[in-house]
Amino acid sequence: MNKQYNRESEVTKKEYAEHPIFEDLKAYSSFYNLFSKSVMFCGLTGVKSMFHIDTYMYGSIEGTLESITHVLKNGRIGDAFALLRKYYDSAVINVYVNLYLENNDSLKNFIVPEIMGWISGEKSIPRYRTIMQYIKKSSQLKPITNLLYKDNVYTKIKDRCNDHIHYNFFHNVLINDSQIYAKNRIELLNLIQDDIKNILILHLRCIFYLSDDYMRSSYYLDCLEFGGQPEENSQYWVAPFIQDVFHNLIAKHRPDIAETILNNTSMHLSKIS
Repeated sequence: MNKQYNRESEVTKKEYAEHPIFEDLKAYSSFYNLFSKSVMFCGLTGVKSMFHIDTYMYGSIEGTLESITHVLKNGRIGDAFALLRKYYDSAVINVYVNLYLENNDSLKNFIVPEIMGWISGEKSIPRYRTIMQYIKKSSQLKPITNLLYKDNVYTKIKDRCNDHIHYNFFHNVLINDSQIYAKNRIELLNLIQDDIKNILILHLRCIFYLSDDYMRSSYYLDCLEFGGQPEENSQYWVAPFIQDVFHNLIAKHRPDIAETILNNTSMHLSKIS
């Protein structure tokens, strides 16, 4: 690696500046923006909140993806890996919270204190290891987690992120300096692109499996709100942006997961072509 005096020389090269990761990040940020709005009035029990807590979670994830875009455009690849770990943790926490509420909410336990304490700031979320053990032991998610963790894809993502966060290797120090020439800079962009895609797939396949009503189109509720008569079975219609991400991301890259979701939902997801 050689120190460059022109800070912009590496990150403004066409291969870097026009890397497809930037289009992916724009699309994923837009997805979470729409997802945040679409779940705002979904039913939620076990906590007290003006809007669905996932509205806030998905809005936050949208911001994290925008931050990744910003630091990558400035050539700070190490910082992007640190934010990537934040995105990964956010997805896992969101799955854990939804799963924990589903398992512990009841007529006798209308408010789930463990989650409500986290929301109110009186209690911290459990440590990552505890959260992952809870998710992997879940019988509800077993059909999904058996597929998710059949290889070490997510272990590698976590290890890569930790290497950059903790500077486990000196080259992780260097790659965060945009003035330094690094022949593996594009290779690292490719890795981050794949890692973000895999985290998004993990997040959505767990959430859709747990809460398939998150896929619902707004048509049914809109009709009721304005006094119209919804079409028959329209409560099972899927929002177009959900259908798009299901086809273009989940079904395309993990057809095994897509088939599992299709076989366990009453929502009208289109069949995989």
